[in-house]
Amino acid sequence: MNKFNQFADKYLVPIANKVGTQRHIQAIKDGMTVAIPLSILGGMCLIVATPPFTAEQVSGEGIISKLLLGWYTWAKANGDALKLPFNMTMGLMGLFIVFSIAYSLAKHYKMPELNASVISTAVFLLVSAPTTKAVTSNLIVDGATAADLLSKQGSFLSTSFLDANGIFTAIIVGIGCVEIMHFLLKKDIRFKMPDGVPPAIASSFDSIIPLFTCVAIFYSASLIVQNLSGELIPKMIMTVLAPAMSGLDSLVGICMIVIIAQIFWFFGLHGASITQFVRLPFMQMYLMNNIAAYEAGQPIVHFFTQPFWSYIINLGGGGATFSLCFLLARSKSVQLKQLGRLGIGPAIFNINEPIIFGLPLVLNPIMMIPFIFVPVVNSIIAYVCMATGIVGKGIIETPWTTPAPIGAALGCMDIKAGIMVCGLIVLDVFMYYPFFKLLEKQKLEEENGSPEEDDNLLDKDIFTTA
Repeated sequence: MNKFNQFADKYLVPIANKVGTQRHIQAIKDGMTVAIPLSILGGMCLIVATPPFTAEQVSGEGIISKLLLGWYTWAKANGDALKLPFNMTMGLMGLFIVFSIAYSLAKHYKMPELNASVISTAVFLLVSAPTTKAVTSNLIVDGATAADLLSKQGSFLSTSFLDANGIFTAIIVGIGCVEIMHFLLKKDIRFKMPDGVPPAIASSFDSIIPLFTCVAIFYSASLIVQNLSGELIPKMIMTVLAPAMSGLDSLVGICMIVIIAQIFWFFGLHGASITQFVRLPFMQMYLMNNIAAYEAGQPIVHFFTQPFWSYIINLGGGGATFSLCFLLARSKSVQLKQLGRLGIGPAIFNINEPIIFGLPLVLNPIMMIPFIFVPVVNSIIAYVCMATGIVGKGIIETPWTTPAPIGAALGCMDIKAGIMVCGLIVLDVFMYYPFFKLLEKQKLEEENGSPEEDDNLLDKDIFTTA
């Protein structure tokens, strides 16, 4: 263990720190993080607008049945209005992400942030949502001639790649435009205004050459791709990334990303944050595809979504440590008991830094195995339950601080998901227990100066209510 720690300190930790602070990766993480509240708002609106039952499934004359039927009737009558916040948030996710990524990277370069964000957003719209001529359905009436319809046509933006399907295009455009602007500014290629010109006007003129350059580069690339493949750039990117998309959504892919994140956590690095720039774009796309399937009444296919990550993998925080907090709170060691009682409150809301750094779990050889592999076991069980149809898959993004059983039930729109999480908590108690007892024995020897008699694995004391 000492040799392994020395190797990690010398090679792994510096690499992880460098990756975590690299400017482009940091900009991607910032851009994705800014979009999370929008996902939550859109998800909450979708829950209200799409009751997880039909009128035929609600029977009886009780007050609960009447409330559910009233909700269903009201949601169906006002569905378009209720879904508008969803369409304006999650439906335009790529648009907000490109703006945020460009802003973050421009801030790192100490460039005008708004100029960079506006230029990047304009370029993103240019390559992802070219206008089309069409006639809205409400203007099409019986007996209308072709000339009548043509006179009523208007220009429309396609939103097909403005949502999560355009996230990777947003990343490329946001970073690419800012890098082009940074290069031009560094070479002082700009319109130079007299000293008396107000700063705001001078800044707008500074953006003219970068804007024309970015548009020329990306629009030319878009036209070339369309001529060669007949597809827009976002569609081409999605086609290229198809193997990676399916791989990360597989059981092997999920387990690998979990193990990598937990290894970073073990060395005191924020594993969820370090892996965020890799997993979050995919998770957002999976969630949007699941939502589209749910609304269309089609099978939901993706596993690796925000509810899966927040309430199964990180059940109580990184390492699925909610059950460990329960064990610590019942410990015979005064130190562990105090720590467990302090940590169980935050753990209910999936915050476990007090345990990770207070126990500590960081560089703790006794707790290393469960800390890394308990989330993996949780993932395998949940994946199997979802694959066999026992539990629904994630379709709603909820605040990650929602208590896990409630968050899982809401996120999957399935009460059985909440029951499954409760079962995982119990299972995690058994998996953490042998290692907890070794740690407790060590702490008791430190406190009492003598070994404590080892307890039976099924010691009923740990299952009694505090």
